[in-house]
Amino acid sequence: MEFSSLIFIFFFFPVFIFLFFILKKKSHNSFLLIVSFIFYYLGEGRFLLVLLLSIIVNYILGICIQKSNSKKTSKYIFILGIVFNVGLLILFKYTNFLVNNINVLFTNLGLKTLYVSHIHLPIGISFFTFFSISYIVDVYRKTSSAEKNPLNFALYISFFPKIMTGPITLYHKISPQILKRNITIDGFSYGIKRFIIGLGKKILIADTLAPVANQVFSIPSSSQTAGLAWLGIICYTLQIYFDFSGYTDMAIGIGRMLGFKFVENFNYPYISKSIKDFWKRWHISLANWLQTYLFLPIAYSVMRKIKSDRFINIKVENWAYYIGAFFTMLLCGIWHGANWTFVFWGVYYGIFLVLEHAGLGKFIKSLYKPFQILYAQIIIMIGWVFFRSENMAYAFDYLKAMFGFGKGNGVEYYTALYLNPEVRLFIVIGILGSFPLFPKLKSLYEKLNLKYGTTSKSILNSGYSILYTFYLIFVFVLSSMSLAQGTYNPFIYFRF
Repeated sequence: MEFSSLIFIFFFFPVFIFLFFILKKKSHNSFLLIVSFIFYYLGEGRFLLVLLLSIIVNYILGICIQKSNSKKTSKYIFILGIVFNVGLLILFKYTNFLVNNINVLFTNLGLKTLYVSHIHLPIGISFFTFFSISYIVDVYRKTSSAEKNPLNFALYISFFPKIMTGPITLYHKISPQILKRNITIDGFSYGIKRFIIGLGKKILIADTLAPVANQVFSIPSSSQTAGLAWLGIICYTLQIYFDFSGYTDMAIGIGRMLGFKFVENFNYPYISKSIKDFWKRWHISLANWLQTYLFLPIAYSVMRKIKSDRFINIKVENWAYYIGAFFTMLLCGIWHGANWTFVFWGVYYGIFLVLEHAGLGKFIKSLYKPFQILYAQIIIMIGWVFFRSENMAYAFDYLKAMFGFGKGNGVEYYTALYLNPEVRLFIVIGILGSFPLFPKLKSLYEKLNLKYGTTSKSILNSGYSILYTFYLIFVFVLSSMSLAQGTYNPFIYFRF
């Protein structure tokens, strides 16, 4: 079950909210945990057992690390925790990929190939293993205490608004809210608004552009033209942003209705002026996780191992950044999927982060701001080609087509075949929505509001509230109608 499904919007969630608010506060967490398990079971069935195994093992390991009086013993338990969580992820996410690549090697060497039946990838495993790893690391570092209440720990890992695709919440930041939180009318109202905005992003923009991206990326590389290739990547660039940020909005909205405040995950990433800036704006909770638990340990390790201030006439601080950034992005790519395209995507971003730190960033900063955004956007869109393509060969052929070296003649497949008025409209809406126009309009409205007297302010505020309410109703009704027509596409990040 997904947030943007009719059964969730019109049955599951209304029933859940009704039962939640008739229960006493002391029963809220137990109820949330039960509902979270039901929600996951409805989507993944028996693979709920994988989630339960992760919860039980990590809960026990956290308690053991904290209770251990020996530094050596706690270190062994910590390593066991990392091995368990990474092993769980490898087993379900990368086994098929590893076996397929080993078989290619064995075939070339004339050896007998391996056989492993297809292993299902449980939804959310990439996220709940990251929740668990950060928890184990924090307990080991003593930056967080182990959770003694197994129900509270289980709720942290499995809480249904965030288990599928985040945001990636750290235990020490969410645990106070699990223990105590305030549910207010304003917070509930904000949650509803945020949910509707996310629903509109997903259903109206992402799902309208998804079929075009899917169709263009399914065209044989030998038939791609420059116009088709650019249309496909523009649609996918907008689709993945509004799809993922739409899910995040809905998750934050549901959380706020229940008294939780999740971290923001996006900050208009397509107005980034560099790749470094992009990773401060895109999937922020993942970027912060990677910085805390991968980049900084790698960078500190490099600085400890290089004894002098310089190595090959390069400052040790720069070496720490280069190595840390490159390997962090490599692991980021691997985390996203079991395919060489994701590995390359991570390496690709790692290289640009290194280049920008080495001097390219200073040159980019010297350019006129629109050119900075244009530079970042071209690099991002090229990256999305690898992210979206099924294999490396197709990705490189697609890029050739984008830059005028395609083999297509535009007869069988041509741009007008996919660019209907609805797609044109939502491409424009998507581009405009990628810029912070609404925050700026709201800021302008607030400035104008200060110039009016009490009566005028009251009228102005009432008018604004009415217009905004009608806008939300319009988005909700239109989204519901689109869902009823069966124009739904699964969330992209459910694959990861």
